[in-house]
Amino acid sequence: MPRKKHLIVDSGCTQDNERWSLSACGLNEDSDVEWDGTRDRESVSCKRCQEHMTKPRKAPDPFHKERPILFNGAMVRSILSGQKTVTRRPIKGRQVPSRSESDSPEHQWIAVVQDHPRWGFAVFGATEEECAAELAVYGAGPYGRRGDRLWVRETFMDLLGTGVEHRPTPDSPLQRYAYAAECPPGSFSDEARKDFGLKWKPSIHMPRAACRILLEVTDVRVERLKDITPDLAIAEGVDADMCRQYLETSPSRFECKAAAIHGFAGLWQSTGGDWDANPWVWVVEFKRVD
Repeated sequence: MPRKKHLIVDSGCTQDNERWSLSACGLNEDSDVEWDGTRDRESVSCKRCQEHMTKPRKAPDPFHKERPILFNGAMVRSILSGQKTVTRRPIKGRQVPSRSESDSPEHQWIAVVQDHPRWGFAVFGATEEECAAELAVYGAGPYGRRGDRLWVRETFMDLLGTGVEHRPTPDSPLQRYAYAAECPPGSFSDEARKDFGLKWKPSIHMPRAACRILLEVTDVRVERLKDITPDLAIAEGVDADMCRQYLETSPSRFECKAAAIHGFAGLWQSTGGDWDANPWVWVVEFKRVD
């Protein structure tokens, strides 16, 4: 008499490379009953598994993982104005594609997706570009994947207990936190801050409660830094002054597209990056969440 076929709802492998399975009706490898498992729902003969299959399943709630990300004052202002919709961050550590020791033509390059003694794994490619593309496919970026959210850390100040009342506009309600992006050096607000002896706190120390900008990731990919296009350079927050500075020093004063890229190159180097090294970078596109 043939054994009943049960619906497999979960399976895996132990540390000793032994396979295990769990059926919809609760049978597993330790059960006394001998059974056959299948993922083909039409061939299931166990009545208890069939009852489980007929039960309506609640749709899972969308899961959004939040991560912090740092921006300086100029970039915060670009985000608030709607100009900045993408950021590039260098790939670090063993995630940078490097030469492997494999003899296989398809495994000439390697990048570690997750560095963990048990759950770690890597991706490979015949070329450096293929390996970088695989790195993006497996969602190894520290800034999440599509649908995840980034809360912006910026230079700020906690006014609780200082006796100072802060309103972004005369009609706005009182706010506990003030932000350096709204008080550029030399402004009236910045001079008032100095008069009261208040100091800004670095963005790295901003708690989640003080965050005012939430971003939703719309795309993540991996590419070389110099592969940036003029349109994406502008979307990075390059302003007209950066472009104008390049045009004034360039022998080709009419290269407007090149001006945007050179403006971004200056922006990259102003944050400590090396434009000439042309490193691999995470390209994170986002939109602001109201």
